[in-house]
This record gives sequence, C-alpha cells and structure tokens, in this order.
Amino acid sequence: MSKCASGAARVVRASLRGVAMAALTVPFAATAQENAAQGEAPAAGETDDIATGNAIIVTATKREQTLQETPVAVSVTSAETLEREQIRDLKDLQAVVPSLRVGQLQSSTATNFIIRGFGNGANNAGIEPSVGVFIDGVYRSRTASQVGDLPDVQRIEVLRGPQSTLFGKNASAGVISIVTNEPSFSTTGGLDISYGNYDAIVAKGYLSGPVSDTFAVGIAGGLNRRDGFAEDVTAGGYTNSRDRWFVRGQALYDNGADLKVRVIADYDKMDEACCAVVNVQPSVFTQAIQLIGGQVNDPSDPFADKVYNNFPASNVLENYGISGQIDYDLGVVELTSITAVRRTRGDFAQDVDFTSADLLRRDNQQRFDTFTQELRATGQFGPVTALAGVYYFDETVEEDQQVAYGADFRNFADVLLQQQLGQPLTAAEQIIGTLYFNPAQYVGQFFGPGAAEDGSFRLENDALSFFAQFDVEVTDGLTLTLGGNYTMDHKTGSTDYEAFDVFSGIDLVDAGERLAYVAQAVGAALGQPTPADFTQIGPMRSPIRRSSASSWSMRRPLPPIPNCRRA
Repeated sequence: MSKCASGAARVVRASLRGVAMAALTVPFAATAQENAAQGEAPAAGETDDIATGNAIIVTATKREQTLQETPVAVSVTSAETLEREQIRDLKDLQAVVPSLRVGQLQSSTATNFIIRGFGNGANNAGIEPSVGVFIDGVYRSRTASQVGDLPDVQRIEVLRGPQSTLFGKNASAGVISIVTNEPSFSTTGGLDISYGNYDAIVAKGYLSGPVSDTFAVGIAGGLNRRDGFAEDVTAGGYTNSRDRWFVRGQALYDNGADLKVRVIADYDKMDEACCAVVNVQPSVFTQAIQLIGGQVNDPSDPFADKVYNNFPASNVLENYGISGQIDYDLGVVELTSITAVRRTRGDFAQDVDFTSADLLRRDNQQRFDTFTQELRATGQFGPVTALAGVYYFDETVEEDQQVAYGADFRNFADVLLQQQLGQPLTAAEQIIGTLYFNPAQYVGQFFGPGAAEDGSFRLENDALSFFAQFDVEVTDGLTLTLGGNYTMDHKTGSTDYEAFDVFSGIDLVDAGERLAYVAQAVGAALGQPTPADFTQIGPMRSPIRRSSASSWSMRRPLPPIPNCRRA
C-alpha cells in the first residue's frame, strides 16, 4: 500500500472510531442527564467512565466542558493518539485531524495552517495568521514561534471555523489549542527515544513531582535531529535536515481550595538546512541558467532528491518566554488571569534562485516581542453559564533584509535579453543612457555583483478586546449560545528601504515615456527605428522638462523630435 493510501486509511479508521465513540457516548450521556433531572446519582459504570477519562474534557470555550456539551466543531487529539501516530510537531498533526492542512514553504518557519481551506501566507512577517495557535492558553502570534516539539501533551484541540468571539481577531479560520499536563503532586516521569533512517534521533522526557503539599514542579526537554535527505550536488552535503532542541520548566501552587497559580518558562532553538526546491517545469529561465553554466535538477525526475545550490541554506531560530496563570475561585464566579511575555529571534540565509548559478542571495533577520494579558470571569447562574473577559495584545515585529547579486547574474540577464529581444545587455544600457544624453553612462553598470537591496521593516501593534459568551439552557438537551467581541486594534508601521543596483535607481516610467516618444517620432518620420537611431538623437528640449524635485516628466501632445536623422 502506498503512503498516501495508508494515510487515507488511517484517517478513515480514525473517523469510524470517532463515529462509533459518538454513537456509544450519546445514550450514556442522555441517561446521566435523565438521572440528574430525576434527582438520581449517576450509575456506577458512568462514574467509572468519567473517573477513567472516557468523558472527553475540552476547553474550546475557555472553560472545561465535555466534548458533547461544547457547541463548537472541534477535533480532539489525545496524548495516546499523539504517541501512537508519532506526532512530532504541528506539521504532523494534519495526519490525524480532518480539515487541517499544514504546508511548509521555503524555510523551516514558513508554515501555513489552513482549516477548511482557509488560511493565509507565512512568508511575510507583517501578515498576521488567520488560524490562531495557543499553548496552555498563551497565543503564539507567528508560525516561527510555534514550530517546536512539546512534551507531556495532554491533548490538542483543533477548532474549525471562525472563533473570533472568544479567541480574538486572528482566529477567523479556526484555532489550534495545545494543552500540556500540569506538574503532578505524585512523582511521575517519562522518557521516549527513537532512532530512524537518515540518523534520525528523537528524544524527549519529563520529570514532575511535589515539593510540598501545595507546591509541585516539573521539567522537560528533548531534541529532534535528522540528516537531510535531499543531496545538494553543488554546495555539498544534504538539505531538509532537522536540528532542534528545547527545555521547559513549570511550577504549580495549588492550595486545594480556591487558588491555583501555574508558571511556565521555555526555551527552544533550531539550526537546520531547509528547504529543498526542485524544478518541475523547464522554462526560458532554465535554458538561460544552463547557457551560463548553471545546473538545476532534471525536471523529468523531480523526486530524485537532488538539488543544486551555490551555498547551503541556513535557518537559525530561538524562541523563549515565560507565562503565568492564576485561577481564583470566589464561589459563584471564578477568575482567571493569563500573563505572557515571549521573544522570537530568527536568522535566515538562502540561495533564492535555487540553482548552482551564482545569481541571488537573500539574508533576513526577524525579531518578535510579544506581551499578552487576559483576564476573564466565569460563573453559573441557574440555567445561564456566563463568561466575560478582556484581552490585551502588544507586539513589535522587526525584520532586516538584504538581497545581493551574485557573480553570474549579469551574464544571466544578458542571455535573457538576447533570447527575448535579440539585443545584448550593453545595448539596453546604451539605449537608456542615450535617453538621458550620455550613451556611455550605464554601460557595464547593470546587475553587477554585490549588494542590491537593503531594507528594514518595523510594525508595532497593540489591541484591546472585550468578549463575552452566555449559554442558556432552554430545556433539557437544548442550549442557546449568545456571544460577542469588540476589538480595538492599532498598528503603526515603518520601513526603510534602499536599492544599490544602478538599474534599480532608474525611473523606468520616465525612461519608458522617453523611449515611446522617440519610437513614435522616429518611426513617423523615418520608419521603424533601429538602435543606431538613438545615438543620433539630439537634446530633447521642448518635450521634456525637469521638475523642481529633479524628476523627469513628459509634455503632451508629443511634437516631432528635432535633429533626428537616419544614420
């Protein structure tokens, strides 16, 4: 059986198991509700089911409910399923969760989460996701801050469809909520080590135990390493590797009555080569690369796991943060406060033409600084269950980016021009120079090796949300849910961008108008113009004027050009 068929079979089996479980759960739940309505205690078997965990508890509505009671389309992946299916990170989760698709682009952190076909890109650091990812109630604002492995996971909830009422503006397509186990008041631990092909080593473990009757701690760590499987023929070595590790510590205070405090600190890092890009359809660009001595993979065999880069890709990422959750029970109302501070630092370098030719190199550095504060209250008032809260989000995103031309880029541009226009690059340089009265000023200046672009981007975002939801039990088995969210969102962005390439500094709109003017004038008087015609053009006095801002503009209608003649 193929991998695709095997994966499809697993999904079908998981779906059938879910249908069977639902069919078995509904009558028992109905019996329990009926007994409660009649003042009877649940049957012994039902109590045992809840005690042994057969009742699936979720927090999809930010309060604990059974899966059956939750009025949200949610898929729950238990710790047992995560272990059985060898789910290493969120990218693997799509194998067991319907409607979830996780795609990875040209870097380890450029991951798209798509639910029910809705999602957005991860290549632009300024774009906020439409699928919100939460780990123990803390929002991870970018895909770069949520790629690590997690130990001792209790469950993963995937909420399908808009969840903006309770989870804010970045959950319009859905939510992925990861819940880990709290530190235990009995000594527990676990260690998992596996080895696979390409020298893959995945190890993770945790240890948790009490310090006193009211205080417990836990620590976890792990690594995920694997050699690359795509051979980089020209740069050497292999790409699509894994090299990640993490450490995570927790402390829990629980007085057993009305107060519980949980503090989590974590750090994770990756340093790996990613990602392989192959050519599946040759084009004129492929031919031009080959003409200047460059190589690409054979398009007829895209799965040969061979790539051609002139230097290996690099993905270095650090994530760290600390969060604190306080739960205080006042009796009728329970208060919850979640405070978090997180930092993400990324440094990436890539051969963005993905060929052995030395054409383009891109380096970029990313920094995300995030502070979040959530305060909510929940309570039960007769047939009404109420939740209300406020959420504050403050984030600064900074990115620096550099693009450089390689030693082969000028030859590449020259070949393309000769293929498409029948003229070498020097002819184009001479023509553009002639339009500005100096035919030699640009000759040999376009696309030279070295820095081409350098830019920085900064985005400051702060948002304040007020949310509330009320569940009204109209009758036994029928609940009416009402909710709302009001968000005030403020963004301030700035960018500083500089282009060093001579060609980038030319006003191509103005140059195009000049070229069209010349072609019209010369063509009307002498027929189709040739490159030699441009060298005979005298100063353009009347049709073109210089503005006070030192830019060029055209006057219309265009009169005949003076001093034009055929060579």
